[in-house]
Amino acid sequence: MAVISEIALLTTTDMQGARLDELRRLFESVEKIRRAHPDLPIRHLLLLQRCDDLAAGVALTGAPEWMEVSACAEQIPLSVARNRMLDVLLSDGVADSALVAFPDDDAWYPDGTFDHVLTAFADRPSLDLWFCRYGPQAAFDPAAVPVRPSLQQVLSFASSNTIALSGRLLKAIGGFDETLGLGTPVKSGEDTEFAMRAWLGARGILFEDARMIGHRDFSPAVRAKYYGGSLLAIARHAGRSREGCFAFLRKLLVGVALVFRGDLPPRAMLGAWGGLFSAKRRTQVPAQRPSHIRLVARAGS
Repeated sequence: MAVISEIALLTTTDMQGARLDELRRLFESVEKIRRAHPDLPIRHLLLLQRCDDLAAGVALTGAPEWMEVSACAEQIPLSVARNRMLDVLLSDGVADSALVAFPDDDAWYPDGTFDHVLTAFADRPSLDLWFCRYGPQAAFDPAAVPVRPSLQQVLSFASSNTIALSGRLLKAIGGFDETLGLGTPVKSGEDTEFAMRAWLGARGILFEDARMIGHRDFSPAVRAKYYGGSLLAIARHAGRSREGCFAFLRKLLVGVALVFRGDLPPRAMLGAWGGLFSAKRRTQVPAQRPSHIRLVARAGS
C-alpha cells in the first residue's frame, strides 16, 4: 500500500467576481477533509485576483488561517494563475507521493469523495491520475466502478475540478499552457491540453463515471464558445498517439455538427480551423504575466 505524503490544492478567485459564498463552501469541504485526516498535511494555496490588500482579501473571503494566500492587483488568465501557484508548490519540492488537485472557487468536495480518492491512490502505487464527473447535485457514489478510461473520456470529463494527480506526474508534465484558457485570446482549452498530457504521461489512470465532485453543470451553450480552444489543445498532441489522431478528427466533425445545428457560426468554425495553421507558423508566446504577485503567506500572519 502506498503512502500519500500530502494533499496540495490550488484555487484562484476574482475578488470582484461575486463568488465568496461558493468559495467559503469549498473551504468548509476542505476543512472536513482536514478533520478526517489530522495526520495528513494539506496545503491549500489561494490566489486572490483583483485584490489590492492581501489582509482585506483574507478577511473578506473568510480564508482559514492554515491556508496559504497570495494576491495580485490585476486579473490574469486562469492558466497563468494556476502556474504561479504551481511555481510555489514545485519550488518547495513537492513529493512524488503527493496528491494534487485544482478546485475552482465554485467547486466543492462532497463527504466521502476525497476519502475515496485517497484510498484509490493508496491501494494502487502506480496510479497517477484519477478523475470523475461533476455536477450541482454531486455526492460520493460507493457503487461507482473505476475503469481505465479512453482518451475521449479524458477529454470529455477530466477537467481541473475533477482530476487528482500524483506529484510524480505533475513534475513530469509541468503546468498549464499559458497560451490557452480563460483570459487568453482563445478563451479555453487549458484543461483539455493539461488532461491530454496527463493521459499520455500517467502510469495508471482511473475514471469513475459518477458525479462525485460538486460544481455547476456544464452549459451546452458554451460548447461553441470553447470550440476553438479545445480544438487547438487537442491538435497540439494529436500526433503523439493513434487515439489522439482520432480525437482530433472527431473534434473537426463536432465543429461541422455545431454549424449544422446552428450553435456555431460557419465563420467561427473556419476561424478555429485556420487558427491551427497560424498557431503552427508562429512561436507560442505565454500570456503576459502579472506585474506582481505577492509571496504566498499564511493567512493569519
